Amino acid sequence: MTITLHGSVAEMVQEQVSTGSYQSAEDLVYEALEALVRHKIDEGINEGIADIEAGRSMELRHDNIAEVLAKPISQW
Repeated sequence: MTITLHGSVAEMVQEQVSTGSYQSAEDLVYEALEALVRHKIDEGINEGIADIEAGRSMELRHDNIAEVLAKPISQW
């Protein structure tokens, strides 16, 4: 895959590689994508915690799974 960066983004990547912060542009992109994935996971966790705190959750137990799955998702 080839990615072309322009302007200040290209300059920032080149600076990071030139100063030795990263061995290559690919290493920088890889680390940036890892950070993005961690951020998305954290957002999902925080959203889940907020849902629980706001009462938008239900307890799933072995004796209520069939009942929960029978409901439309909008009623979960």
